[in-house]
Amino acid sequence: MASLELVTVRRLPHATPGRVGYRDLVRGLREAGLTRHSRVVVHSSLSAFGQVAGGAATVVGALTAVCHTVVVPVFTYQTLVIPQVGPEFNGMDYGTDGNYAPEFWRPDLPAHPEIGAVSNTLLRHWAARRSSHPVLSFAAVGPDADDLLATQTLAEPFAPLAWLADHSGDVLLLGVTHRVNTTIHVAEKRAGRRQFVRWALTPQKIVELAWPNDSSGFDAVADAINPYVIRGQIGLANVQRIPAAKLIEVAESLIRKDPTALLCHNPDCERCRDARALLQTS
Repeated sequence: MASLELVTVRRLPHATPGRVGYRDLVRGLREAGLTRHSRVVVHSSLSAFGQVAGGAATVVGALTAVCHTVVVPVFTYQTLVIPQVGPEFNGMDYGTDGNYAPEFWRPDLPAHPEIGAVSNTLLRHWAARRSSHPVLSFAAVGPDADDLLATQTLAEPFAPLAWLADHSGDVLLLGVTHRVNTTIHVAEKRAGRRQFVRWALTPQKIVELAWPNDSSGFDAVADAINPYVIRGQIGLANVQRIPAAKLIEVAESLIRKDPTALLCHNPDCERCRDARALLQTS
């Protein structure tokens, strides 16, 4: 893991709320310290900015203009298949009809609507590359795209984020919180938290793949990671830039100290329920 120096908290000047344009986005990203050498994984909410002139395409244009390599999740939950039976403590209820009509994975399959407009727009960028994972694929634009995407496997779906961390990359949260911060899944795996199993539909067959824990409790990392966060604002959206390696280090430490750390407390969450049950059986 790359070594990092302590980054002190730095409050950036707020952009004027209201209509956000390309120049506002570029200025805000640069004020957050991003440069042509930056590698970032981006999680974003387009609506959080307020009104963006040109919509998601403007956000993607600013990101790719400022940064060396931009990575986004383009997950396709619509390919998941729910079997009638399966392993116990697997963080799911079998036999439900939630995927009565799953879609076949294909390279041009749009990301699930939950993933957001910015990710789907970058996926359609002329220079975008996409990994071939049937559910948890990533798209990237930039010189490092092929190298980092090539690390992903069915057993290691978040390897591209580990690659970013090992190459001084950052996590960039635009109008969202750690609840969607998938880099924390790398910390879970390194801390020894067991993964679940899921199944996805491809044109050739149904494939089995490793599946992470729920992320609803990830905001609990905020206090511990706060000293390393650079914060800003673009329009109405809060901006957080976090060194990926430091985020993984901090989250892994929390889980090693308390194996239930970052699990949510929703009694209806099957994954966090079963993660706790697995701790009792180990």
